[in-house]
Amino acid sequence: MKRTVLYLLSTILLLSMFTGCAPQKQQEVRIIMPPPPEEPRLFYVGSYRGEADFTNNKALDIFIGEETKGSGKNLFKPYGVAAKGDVLYVTDTALGIVFVIDIKNKKVTFLGDRPAGKLALPVGIAFGPDGIVYVSDSKLRKVFGYAKNGNLVFAIGEKGEFRRPSGIAINQKLNRLYVVDTKSHNVKVYDLKSGKLLFEFGKRGIKEGEFNFPTNIAIDPRNGNVAVVDTQNFRVQIFDQEGEFLTKFGRLGDAPGMFARPKGIGIDTEGHIYVADAAFNNVQIFDDKGTVLLYFGGAGFAPGKFYLPAGIYADENDRIYIVDSFNARVQVYQYVSEAWKKKHPEEYRKLKMLESTKKDEKTE
Repeated sequence: MKRTVLYLLSTILLLSMFTGCAPQKQQEVRIIMPPPPEEPRLFYVGSYRGEADFTNNKALDIFIGEETKGSGKNLFKPYGVAAKGDVLYVTDTALGIVFVIDIKNKKVTFLGDRPAGKLALPVGIAFGPDGIVYVSDSKLRKVFGYAKNGNLVFAIGEKGEFRRPSGIAINQKLNRLYVVDTKSHNVKVYDLKSGKLLFEFGKRGIKEGEFNFPTNIAIDPRNGNVAVVDTQNFRVQIFDQEGEFLTKFGRLGDAPGMFARPKGIGIDTEGHIYVADAAFNNVQIFDDKGTVLLYFGGAGFAPGKFYLPAGIYADENDRIYIVDSFNARVQVYQYVSEAWKKKHPEEYRKLKMLESTKKDEKTE
């Protein structure tokens, strides 16, 4: 991505230009960034709340969703997110469950609502190589694993093992589970097959490799490097897959590249790092050396705006899922990666055409 300050360019379309998993009513809002004459890098796909996504709500609900927040099968206080194809998995810390939002089949089910493996305060969520969904519970101080049918098949967290497990990530090649233990100020690493603790890294402090209430974590799909949000040190630290410190970026401040309350983190297939800041209500995008490339957001209810953004997830197709916690929704964006361009040449052509049209309108 070209280094630049990101602005939002919003276009309201009567018919969607792009195909995707979002319902028709959500695709009426088109946000493309950055604005012309820059190359388009990211565009808005849709927002998801739960059952409300599959009903004929008023158009205003797309923007504010106040009529549906927390009602029935709708999100109330989401935090963590992961996605597989057209299915979103979202932890809800207020309701104590994981929402499974099946966009293709237009239905909502849950994980962690049965007696075996019943959740209390689910936070982090990740997929294992075998399709098991892993969820950390900060109140119960455990990490659970659920099969697709909702049955509990994995659990770790003996008494005293965790103080407050939060963000989790999985290295699928190594079959390892990385768990951020916020109150212990470290990361614990487990073998998924045996549930055995392999090693842990970090302790409380301000030096390289030390943490002060870390929260979230992501793994670089290219090399297995581990990025940890060191929240109260106002930075992100990068480690190799064995927990050896590599680099860090960020500090306290209100300028691009700085943080006040960093939370969610995700890494796309090209190694760009997305970090949500709950104080600034924005998302900043960095390269793997910590150079800020783009940022977007700000407080608000409309698409492209956030209130208390939390978890972030980047899937294998470079769709970026951002939990907009206070707005009780998950916003989804598509990073226009080289792989995406090759796979969607016609959509990319239309995207470029729209950018060109907006450029012409601006110069008239």
